[in-house]
Amino acid sequence: MGDEDKKALLGRLTLLADAGTALASTLDLLEGLRRVCRVLTGRLGDWCVVDLLDERGRLERAVVSHRTPEVLAPGGYEGLLPPVPQDAAGPLPRVLRGAGPLLLADIPSPNRAANPLHARQLELFEQLAARSAIITPLRARREVLGALTVARTDADHPFTKNDLPFIEALVRSLALQVDNARLHQQTQRIAERFQRDLLPELPQLDHLQIAARYTPAQAIAQVGGDWYDAFVLPQGDTVLVIGDVAGHDLQAAIAMSALRNMLRGIAVDRQEPPGRSCAAWTSPSIPCTRRRPRHASTPWSKAPSRAASGGCTTPPPDTCLPC
Repeated sequence: MGDEDKKALLGRLTLLADAGTALASTLDLLEGLRRVCRVLTGRLGDWCVVDLLDERGRLERAVVSHRTPEVLAPGGYEGLLPPVPQDAAGPLPRVLRGAGPLLLADIPSPNRAANPLHARQLELFEQLAARSAIITPLRARREVLGALTVARTDADHPFTKNDLPFIEALVRSLALQVDNARLHQQTQRIAERFQRDLLPELPQLDHLQIAARYTPAQAIAQVGGDWYDAFVLPQGDTVLVIGDVAGHDLQAAIAMSALRNMLRGIAVDRQEPPGRSCAAWTSPSIPCTRRRPRHASTPWSKAPSRAASGGCTTPPPDTCLPC
């Protein structure tokens, strides 16, 4: 292997690593794909497109990136695409059915399109002056998630069949990360929906007006163990609770539900001052989830002129029994 071959190999390995790092550097899938495309358009092609299939099989042009961003009309390319035809006519439909990577060395005009999806693809090639392109399926767990297209506009330096193995390896690695990112997003959506379904209905009271708004403090922490509660005790006192369980995942939301209901049950059953109820709630003798509450504040009152409050914190590790 000559020096030029070694240099080319090192460049491709570096590109492979940089593309993976770009996608892994954010939990936001679309932002990660934008970063990947910026890496690819700087060192592999002149422009790059990522088309993704959603859970219902609809195809969306998710990302369009160009070496010269000024040539792209803002919002002029992304969006839903025509349905994927069953006959898989055209390179993009073929790739979405599992073929590829495909090398396009001779790109036809849009008036020769086999179907609406093929026409949209050829229109993009014409608008962005593609002279050659490689389309590769994003495939993970035997499922095609979408396609990545890299194009060159220089007719003197087109893609060739020698580029196919490297781009296939590159996209195979990216597809696994895309699949992991999608699974993470699905888990987050399920957890957020679960948590919001657990939010209590606030009581309507004559002596007290209660309102609440529940929003995540950070975009990356859409779920977790924070909660609030409000209910009326049998003797008429109103209980307000704000609490937190450590964590920002589905397990934290489940633990939050169990602990919230436990505290409500203790308050209704014992009808004691807040401090005593909190002490009973955090007692190691009471069954608990695997996650203990970090804190909770519990003021309650029957009338606006009278209130009592109590606080709960996580018991020291040497006093928390295994659950």
